[in-house]
Parts: sequence; C-alpha cells; structure tokens
Amino acid sequence: MELLEYFLPDVSALNLKHWELDAESHQMIVTVCSTQAMACCPLCQSLTGRVHSRYERTLNDLPLAQFGLTIVLEVCKFFCLNETCRRRIFTERLPTIVAPWARRTLRYAEQLTAIALSLGGSAAVRLGQHLNAEASRNTFLHLIDRLSFPETDTPRILGVDDFALRKGHQYGTILVDLETHQPIALLPDRTAETLAAWLKAHPGIEILSRDRSKTYKRGMSEGAPDAIQVADRFHLLQNLEETLEKAFKSHTPVFKRVEKATLAPQDSAAAPPPDPAALLPTQAAESKRAQRLERYEQVHALRQQGYQIKDIAHHLGMGKRTVYTYLSYETFPEWQPSIRRRGSDLDPYKGYLLEQWQQEHPQTKQLFNDIQQQGYRGSYATVARYTRQLRQSQPQAQPSPETLNELPGRGPAPQNPTTSPTALSARRAAWLFLQRAETLTAEQEQTLERLCQQSALTDAITLAQGFIELVRQRLPEELDGWLAKAANSSIKVFQTFAKGLKEDYDAVKIALTLDVSNGPVEGLNNRLKMLKRQMFGRAGLDLLAKRFILTS
Repeated sequence: MELLEYFLPDVSALNLKHWELDAESHQMIVTVCSTQAMACCPLCQSLTGRVHSRYERTLNDLPLAQFGLTIVLEVCKFFCLNETCRRRIFTERLPTIVAPWARRTLRYAEQLTAIALSLGGSAAVRLGQHLNAEASRNTFLHLIDRLSFPETDTPRILGVDDFALRKGHQYGTILVDLETHQPIALLPDRTAETLAAWLKAHPGIEILSRDRSKTYKRGMSEGAPDAIQVADRFHLLQNLEETLEKAFKSHTPVFKRVEKATLAPQDSAAAPPPDPAALLPTQAAESKRAQRLERYEQVHALRQQGYQIKDIAHHLGMGKRTVYTYLSYETFPEWQPSIRRRGSDLDPYKGYLLEQWQQEHPQTKQLFNDIQQQGYRGSYATVARYTRQLRQSQPQAQPSPETLNELPGRGPAPQNPTTSPTALSARRAAWLFLQRAETLTAEQEQTLERLCQQSALTDAITLAQGFIELVRQRLPEELDGWLAKAANSSIKVFQTFAKGLKEDYDAVKIALTLDVSNGPVEGLNNRLKMLKRQMFGRAGLDLLAKRFILTS
C-alpha cells in the first residue's frame, strides 16, 4: 500500500483506501478519497467546511507497466456559506489532479495531448495501443482543438512566405520569428489586406523578410510602413536562374554543339558512328514544330497589330499564359529536352537482379518470380527490358575453337550498366552557372568552359555572373552599375529582370547589406507540408496551426 501511494497523481491530496488487480483484463482499480477538510467556492471563492454529501468519480490515469490504471475518487459536495452567492452547493475542486467534469487525470490528458500533437489522429491511435493509452482518432484531435495558442511577444525580425492548403486552389501565409526561428501564426490566405491587418495588430516589427511577391510588398507597406523590407537572396538568385533560362532558350543550336563536343571524346573510342537517319527528327515531331512555329508567328503578328493578350488567346484558341510565353521570346523557342526521370517499380529490386545476374545468370522468368515473392508488383516486360539491357551492355567476345562445341555462356555482367547522359538544356545550363565552383564536377566545369566560349551566350553569361557575384559577395555599391548594364543590354529578358529589381530597389539593396535570410521560413514551410499531408482530410487551418506552432 505504501509503495502504491507514490504512483498516485498527488499524494498530499489523496488517501489510498484499497486497490484491486485484474490480471486477465490487465486492469488495476485504485480507490482513493480526498484529504481536503475545507473547500473553496468556485464562484465567490469563500471557504467552507460544511459537507453536503459524498460521491465517486471514475478517472483514467497513466498505465502502470502493462496494467491500465483506473482511479475511483471519492469527493465531497459542500454548502456555500456566503448568503450573497448564487451557488448553494458545489463540488470540491482538485486542481492538481483532475479538471472539473473530466474523466481523465491531468497527467494522463497531458500525455495523450503530447502524442496527438506529435502524430495527429490515426498515427496517435496506433502508438497509443502500444502504450496502453487507447483513444479514438477524434479524441486525439479534440485534445489538440482544446489547446490555446501561446502568448508571444511581437518579433523584431519577421519572415513571411506562402504555403498551399490545397495546391493550385487555396493558399495561406506563414509568419516566422527569424531571431528565434519559431512560427508565429498562419494566416488563412496570401492577400495584402490580410497581412496588413495582422501587421497593424502587432506593431513594433522592425525588419520584414519576404520573397519577390508584389502582394506581400504591398501588404507590408500598408501594415508596417516604418519597417525595413528585405528581399530574400535565394529568391533573387532563383529569379536570375529563370531569366537566364529564358535567355538561353533561343540558342538551342549552341547547346547541341556544346553537347556534341562534350560527348565526342567519350564516344570516339568505342562507339560506332551513329546512323544519320536516327538523328533526324520524326515526321510527327516536324509537324508539331511547324504548328508551334506558325502559332508563334501569329501571336507576334497580332500583337504588332495592337491586339490585347486576351483577344489573341481567344482568336487563336490558346491560353493567355502561352501567349505571354511566346511574346517573351524574340526568337522561336525550341522544345527543351526534359531532365526529369521518373522512378520505376523495379528500382528497389535492381540491386538484387544485378547480383543474381553476375553470379548465376538465371533466366528472366526465374528472376521475375523471385522478386514477385519479395513484393514486386510490376510487369514481366519491365524485368525483361532490364535484363535485355544487362545482356546488351556486356562485351561480346568471339568464342575460341576450343569452346565452339561447348554450351554458350553469357559472361559476367558489367558493374554499372551503361546509361544515356543527361541532355544539355537551357535549364540545366542555367543551373550550372548558379552552382558554386567547389561543388562542380570535372565534366560540369568542362561544359561551363565550352559554354563561355560561345559568342552568342557571352552577354547573358557576363550579366548573370556579375549579379551572382554582387549577391554572394554582398556588394550593394555595385548594384546600380549592374542595373544600368542590364537595362542597356540587347537581351530583353534581362531588361525585364532589371526593371523588376528597380521597382523593388530598396528591398534588394538591403538584402545585400543585412544578414537576414528567409531560409528558416522555407525550412518550417517544408515541415508544415509534412504535417498537412499527415493530417490529410482533417488539416483545417486551426487544427493545422495548433500542431505546427505548439510543437515548434
């Protein structure tokens, strides 16, 4: 009995009367009574010792090892002796043990709440079953919903970014204290009015960090006109990469020459001369290109005649975004080869297939049956294509006269089956120029060197490298000179980029001066996406905000 008293929620306020243990149901029932002789009225706060009656409350408590603990609590009802109080009879409160009308002890409710905040609904149910703390998913979500947001001081440096509640349809705004890296609030949309209203309600912010959004710029100017706005340097370089990619898209033949020069030394040693017919585009590709070229010329012709964007899109049956894209290029933009690679259902099993092929050279059907037993759900044709690649990639040795009468063998498979190199596109080239020198491979450095030697790309590369240097080296005094060079250049997309920087001149220049970054906001935004997907179907803004803020 004395040992068991130490496991009670509050030994000073409870007196253990007796206990029972049910080994079959793994339950322990403990009967206790309150030791309070006086109680305080919850309305008038007056003390009284006059007992009206006694009753029992059944509470669930933290489990003891593998046994669930149920507490039968005997409490008193008291008379309120204050004649002016409208409450005549009240139940004694035990604030260190249980809340009024609750069926769980405070410490048990806190444990369930912590599990719910960390895992959400369904995952919390699965963990609770292992911890002997079973509750439904709705119960866990209700525990989160009852929590209140913590009181926080107005941050001095605030980071702002948007996030998707439903991608493509509904977006919100995340606010983060950049000094403590703690989220402050989630706003229901990403409009300037909502952000301005929040900033007006929280005066005292000195620095506001954001991306290049004009909406956030207007909201910050309206809500906190005295605060310093900082354009995030990552987004400045991201905008540069998009500009450089557009400038490169009109020089597709240049990239083909560079790619051919890069691959020529690798292919000259062993590769046979390519079939000229294989290099020609197919008739369908030529037809598609002709249609796009005709549309491109029609868009520019109508624009020169004074037609508006929406009228051009209506007459030609195109989207307005496509019209904007065509008008942004001075020359016809060729299709860029994709550099994305989709994963295959066979990827997790390729290591096993390669190992078996090197050791035993089994038949494809046998390999297919083996990986099916391991969980493979793909088709036999996918496995056959992969084994065909293994067979074709191995060297074909001429058999010696001594082995002509022997059964033909397959020979060892190569360690790394040959793969086609990634095509050099405008996007990949722009990405290479933004990489730091210490992260580049020898092949990438060679590609960059060849690109810099192309006269058609010289102006764009010079402007891009100049902007990268002034951003990474923090050279605000060189910003004006670079803007003048970009505005006076012959590249239209860089003129547009420079015009946008001038419209946001103060925030851009401050970004090159202050050591403020929106990086913590981007990191917390990724965590918010994880929580949203974890609560798919139940991730309303209030519930999502509480899990996001209270667990940070």
